[in-house]
Amino acid sequence: MATITDRAVTPVKCPSRTEDDLIHVDCASHRYPDGTLGIHEMCFHVGRREIVAVCGANGSGKSTLLEHLNGLLLPSAGHVYVLGRPCREIRRSIWRYVGLVFQRPEDQLFAPTVLDDVMFGPINLGMGPEEARAAAMEALEQVGAVELAGKIPDYLSGGEKRLAAIAGVLVMRPRVICMDEPTSNLDDVHRQLIEGLILQLRNVHGISLVIATHDTDLACRLADRVCIVRQGSVIADGRPQDIFYDRAMLREAGLAPPEIVDIYLNYCDRKGVAPSKRPLTPGELLNAIA
Repeated sequence: MATITDRAVTPVKCPSRTEDDLIHVDCASHRYPDGTLGIHEMCFHVGRREIVAVCGANGSGKSTLLEHLNGLLLPSAGHVYVLGRPCREIRRSIWRYVGLVFQRPEDQLFAPTVLDDVMFGPINLGMGPEEARAAAMEALEQVGAVELAGKIPDYLSGGEKRLAAIAGVLVMRPRVICMDEPTSNLDDVHRQLIEGLILQLRNVHGISLVIATHDTDLACRLADRVCIVRQGSVIADGRPQDIFYDRAMLREAGLAPPEIVDIYLNYCDRKGVAPSKRPLTPGELLNAIA
């Protein structure tokens, strides 16, 4: 839960809703029962087949935003639209369209086996046991985790739990999947697996993804668009090459630039030249300094 204060920030203005918006958050605010402000005049949108990284320091409101996108929370003011409809109107069925993978996957794994867990959603949709089992096995195959089907969730590694949780969301065939810190506390092998899966979900299955993270390197590698969150509001929204080369804004948000960006800017500072290029990948960096 975010624990931001009521200090003033300057949120980005909400763009008009378009037909391409799968999700549109229009100046939404949320105050918890104890008076804590979670998000404030939040403006945010998700288009078709795009990966949006929501970047911010701890307590900036990233997780609170994600919980509004699939109806776990409702705004105290403002509006959240999913597929053009107010979230309040479709809250009971919103999980069919927007899935959420929690930062702690064990928070959503509860069944005796991984297969039982992934089958839970389809059975709630009214599928028979065999049809639900087939759908669950297909989802596990899509995330490369078929071998986990008969295993007990408590005994899985952190990376395996993350894959099982993603399969449990993917089996519902949502239009958007939200992931809260999807690679936190993972070894390099499972981190790369999750990053590859995120790209596959967008490129192969046409799913849009929202990734909440304070890891700007992750956002740099994956995102089509980056939103910077500070004190519960989006203060910047744009292409990675624009957002991550704004040193002052990142500093204000309590974020470090991605490593590639930091190396290039330090190189330019040392050479006494303006950063005329904006590399985001190792190859682009080599070309920029060649």
